[in-house]
Amino acid sequence: MAPQDPLSIRLVTEISRLEGVEPFELPPLEDYIDTESLDNLFGRPDTPFYEGEVRFRYAGYDVTVTHAGEFDIS
Repeated sequence: MAPQDPLSIRLVTEISRLEGVEPFELPPLEDYIDTESLDNLFGRPDTPFYEGEVRFRYAGYDVTVTHAGEFDIS
C-alpha cells in the first residue's frame, strides 16, 4: 500500500490485513459509501476542507475518515 494509492484502496487494504483475507474477499466498499466522493473529498492533499470527517460502518468495523485523509478503524 503506497501513500499515493487512493484513500478507498488504502482503507480496504488495511481492513483486509486486519481480517487476514485478500481485499477482494471483503464486500465492495462501494456498497457502503460513494468511494469516488470519499477519495475526492478526503483523499487528496489539495482538499479544500480544513475540518471535517465522515463516519460509516464497513465489514463489521466503524470507520472514521478525517479531512486530512487519515482513517481510524475500530
